[in-house]
This record gives sequence, structure tokens and C-alpha cells, in this order.
Amino acid sequence: MIQSICTFQFKLNQNETTGEIDPEFSPIQLVFKNDKFKEDDFSELIIENDIFATFYQHTTGIFGVKYGFSNFYTGRLKETPYKILSYFKQLADGTQYLAMSIFELDDEIELFEDLIKDMAKRLDTIFEKLTKAVNTRQLDLVSNVNVRLMNELKYTIFQIERLSQLDKLQKVALIYNSDERLKILEFLREQPISKRDMKRIVEKMKPTANIDILLRPFIELNLVRRDWVKGEKDKKTGVITNQGEYLFLVKDIILARVPNERLLKHFKDTDNELLPLFRQKSTDFFTNYDPFAEPFENTKKLASILLNPDVYDFFVLMRSNHYPLDKIPKIFSEFAVTEILLDNLKKLNVITEIKDENKRSWICLLTDIKPLTIFPEYLLPKIREAYRKEDTDGKITYEIAKKALNLLEISFPEKVTF
Repeated sequence: MIQSICTFQFKLNQNETTGEIDPEFSPIQLVFKNDKFKEDDFSELIIENDIFATFYQHTTGIFGVKYGFSNFYTGRLKETPYKILSYFKQLADGTQYLAMSIFELDDEIELFEDLIKDMAKRLDTIFEKLTKAVNTRQLDLVSNVNVRLMNELKYTIFQIERLSQLDKLQKVALIYNSDERLKILEFLREQPISKRDMKRIVEKMKPTANIDILLRPFIELNLVRRDWVKGEKDKKTGVITNQGEYLFLVKDIILARVPNERLLKHFKDTDNELLPLFRQKSTDFFTNYDPFAEPFENTKKLASILLNPDVYDFFVLMRSNHYPLDKIPKIFSEFAVTEILLDNLKKLNVITEIKDENKRSWICLLTDIKPLTIFPEYLLPKIREAYRKEDTDGKITYEIAKKALNLLEISFPEKVTF
């Protein structure tokens, strides 16, 4: 869970008499989720050494830059048990700002990157205005900009908390929106693999990857089982090999489109004039749709929109509702551009626009999104083949094969519902 978003300005504080400098990070606005942290006492959350270390990560090599500069940094704090996603902004006049979003160690920061980056775009404007107001000594403007900054930080924390409460559909979206998780799924569709080897593979893709966090949606959805496998003793050396925790795929899953039955039923029950038009659009789409042949990029885009809090709330609302284009419910956040969001959903054929007899445009959810779970029967011959391999590359032991087959047998009758 996010703990705080803190903003600082870096100041050199040069002594006019001695010329000595006393650098500091002056707090601007600090928003905490835990009441135990206060603006004058947050040392248990982050201390100055970690702030300077983060600043160093951002600024190494950029002091020769004459114009505006910004970047992001993700890392673990050394002095306190938290990790950060920080944003650094250097304005054209050299003024430097730091915005640090502080999370618990087991939080999946990558999930919130888009929200933080959206906030950073708005912070750029705020920092520009704040710097101008301070330099021109406009105290009222300084106060107003600080209020806006505080509201921006609170709003971003609110959005992050919304995205933290994922339902099952969004957990599937987590898998298809992550290259590392897709790599895990790709390997497990071939054969079981040790957690240690899987960890090594994803860390090559992303050195900061946390295998336990990556596995979380697989485990929570009962798609993957983790189990201990007894090793085998080498007859010549006496060394025990292939022992440890292994990962086994027991259910496969894909993100699929399905007809919006709720809205079709509603139109039919109410004898709505839009029924024939909507039914035809639905028929046209699904006549040519095959979830197993869907371009991967489309599936990844679907996963991405399911992880956008504003879009997802709108998607859920539209499952059983339809609205005139000129009266779309105001459920989007104040920073969301409704027209752009609707246009993106139209391009993906998630929503469609239909005109009634009076030429009034209505927005309807054309395709619902539903995960399809599949028993991975295709694994059975692959497991036997991996066990019978002559070479060591990709070969699995008798114990691993036995465990895999037993888990598939046990999990066969289990259902994953959405």
C-alpha cells in the first residue's frame, strides 16, 4: 500500500559571508496515509540520506544541462523498509524538484507507473508556476499553487488506492499487461520449472523483478501451484540435484471478448428501438472474432484499459447501461479527457456508437471481456517428453513429472469463476 507522496525542492543555501554551502531538501507538500507520520516527523518513513541518494540517482551526469530536464527512478530505500518511485524535475532556470512516491516493499510499483507519470506531467506545470510565484514574491499565488499541489498528491494517492483493489478480471489483466508474467506463462505452458530458474529468467528481463510479486495473480487465481519437489541423489558424486520449489501450471487462461448479453436482454425486455441495430453490430463483430486468433497487441491493449481506474469503472457501468453521447455520466476523474477515452474504446471495439431514429448518438458496450480458463491437457505429452529426454537441457526428473501429473489430476475438477 502506498505510504506517502512527498515533494521537495533542492536548495544550496550558500552563506554570503563564508561562501560555504549547506545543501538541503526543503519540503513543499507532504501527504501521508498513516497518521503516525507528520510533516515535522517522518524519519521512520524516509530520512535525508535516502533523499540525497535518490537525488544522486536522478542527477548523475546532468549538471551540464542548460534546459529543462526530468526523469524517473525506482529503488529500495536503504535506511527504512520501503521502496520508491520518484520523479525529478529540473527547470530551465536550474530550480530542482523531487516528488517521491513511497510504497511498501511487497507493493507492485509497476502497476502504478502510469498514474505516477500522469501526475508528473501535471507537476511540471505546478512546479513552473510555483517557481515563478516564489521568484516574483507573489505570496497569494504561492499559497494557491501549494493548495493545487496538495490536491494533486491526494488525488494521485486516491487513484493508486483504487487500482490496488483489483478484482479477478483485473488480476488476469495484470498477467497480460506484463512482459515478465507473460514469460512465466510461456515457460509453464511447456513444462514445470523451478522457482529459482524462473527467478533467474525474469531478472534477466528486468533486474529489479520480484518473482513472488510476479507470481501473485497466478497463485490467487489458482492457475499455478507452488510445491516442493524431492531431489535425486547422483550415484557417482552423492550430490542431490533438482530439489526445491517448483512451479506448475494447472489452468491456462486467455482474455476473451464475449457478447454483451446483459444489454441485449435489456433492449429485448424493454422493446428498445436500438435492439436490431445493436444486435447487428454484435453479430458483425463476433462473426469474424476468434479469441485464439486475436492479435496479441489487441489483448495487451485490453489488459491495459482494464487496469485504468477511470476506464474500468466506465466499462463496468456500461455492461448493463447505454447513454446518449451528449450525456455520458461524469464518472471520469477531473483530469481524464472523456473524448479521448471513448475514442480509444471505440478503436478497440469495446464500445460502439449507434444512432436512433432522431439521429441521436448512443454509446453501448459492444463486447464484454471475460477470461476463459482452460485445462492444460496439452501439457500431458510435454511432461512425458521432458522426462524421457536424453540430454539434460529441459529434462525433468521422475519426481517433477510425477508431481506435475498429480497436480493436474487433482485440479482437473476445480473451476475458476469470474
